[in-house]
Amino acid sequence: MAGLRWTFEELVQYLDQSSCPTDPLNPIIRQLLTICPGSHIFGIGGHSVVLWVSPNIAAKVSLYPEDRRLRHEQDIFELFRPSECPHLVESFFSGVDVTFLEMLANGTLHDRMSIDKPRPILHWMLQLSSAAACLEALGYAHGDINPQNILLDAFDQVKLIDFDHSPKVGDALDVGYEPYVRQHREVVGGVYGVAGSVTEQFALGSVFWYMTRGSELYSELEGSEQVDRLLDGNLPITDPFDPIDRIIGNCLNGRYVLVADLVKDISNLLGIDLQTQETVSSSQRCYRRRYCEKYYSLIAPLIGDGKATLEVCGD
Repeated sequence: MAGLRWTFEELVQYLDQSSCPTDPLNPIIRQLLTICPGSHIFGIGGHSVVLWVSPNIAAKVSLYPEDRRLRHEQDIFELFRPSECPHLVESFFSGVDVTFLEMLANGTLHDRMSIDKPRPILHWMLQLSSAAACLEALGYAHGDINPQNILLDAFDQVKLIDFDHSPKVGDALDVGYEPYVRQHREVVGGVYGVAGSVTEQFALGSVFWYMTRGSELYSELEGSEQVDRLLDGNLPITDPFDPIDRIIGNCLNGRYVLVADLVKDISNLLGIDLQTQETVSSSQRCYRRRYCEKYYSLIAPLIGDGKATLEVCGD
């Protein structure tokens, strides 16, 4: 869910009516909503909530204190920092139980597909594959690439989000949902196999299918039949003479040794390397980090923390 504009009381009511744990909510949520003028709850996930802090800044807060999944995502963001991949959502500042991120309020890929305007599909394919390749170069897989974890920025460029469960390449993959992951009759690794280029390109191929068809892979089938098709490796036929369909077929069948090879294939088809419009300048980035540091200094007494992860900005 996104764009909820909920109050803290509405969040509590929602959680009371759901099957979520009844533990006391993280006090940071209420505190940020109190100290940040105009702030509201923008979205909610399984174990975290996203707050609209300003037009340019969002805060991702764990629903309950000391959530290891948010800490894991923060570790991933620290690995990103030197690579500066433009199609991975940017973290400005991290502290205990909260990460301040760039605000992307233009909806998910799922939302964008419902809008009747031209879709730069090849550019999206290149941007998304490049994001996955950045993770791959760091020794990680995203592990849960799907239309809900792909957001659009103000320039209609895609950005990959949500690294709470991102495994190292070679680890068991146990998170995801069909048709962006697939089980196998013979279990190797996790429920959905071993995290790496094969699982990542399968997810990417399924997303590319959705981009080009406007409906998900096997969406015409009932859930159990869809799962059986995937279990048996009964994948749809793609047109080898259509350049995009050929790439989709390669992805679904795991023909790329690395995701980086997929990036090269798409780049060759486009005839250009990745071109990205920068949405945040270095001076804006430093300004926003300082704002986040200010917000965090006001909530730090709640958690007894005087430390946080902040990249020092130059003058």
